[in-house]
Amino acid sequence: MMTSFTPTEAAALLDMPERQVRKEVEYGLFSTELNFPALVYLRALRTLGLTLGVEDRKRVFVVLVDAVQRDSPTAEVSTVVTLRVGPLVDEVRGHISRFCRWRDGLTRDRSVLGGEPVFPKSRLSVRHIGGMLERGAPPAEIKEDYPYLSDEDLEFAVLFVRAYPRVGRPRETRQTSDR
Repeated sequence: MMTSFTPTEAAALLDMPERQVRKEVEYGLFSTELNFPALVYLRALRTLGLTLGVEDRKRVFVVLVDAVQRDSPTAEVSTVVTLRVGPLVDEVRGHISRFCRWRDGLTRDRSVLGGEPVFPKSRLSVRHIGGMLERGAPPAEIKEDYPYLSDEDLEFAVLFVRAYPRVGRPRETRQTSDR
């Protein structure tokens, strides 16, 4: 299982805006290499659904990290607020574990699509399927065209595209003019 995560990976895995993760880095709660307790904190923040000030965020972060490191099922933020950490830890750990197991099963071969990750025993790019889903293609339509893909393949293809975006300059598109 992964031990540290980039803000982009964390945002994809937790289904939250990357901007929000980067804001937490700006607040100084953690560096750009996020560990497992940081992901649990981010998941808790998303689950809480409250707008907290920076000092409150820092307090919650410290308390949650301590609870995760002690393997405690709860984190006492104040005398009236106690967070149930156990379910969050299990959820985040399970999701990361499933994603890593799926990702490790992908094939990368320089002779197939220049080393682009493809689904096992195929030449079908993970990025292609994830991109289709991101653009709104119905999963049923994709499974009709590629019946060997599982629901998990579709779920994680989207996460893969979000966690590992293409680097470099975007392709130029030709625009036709009405001259």
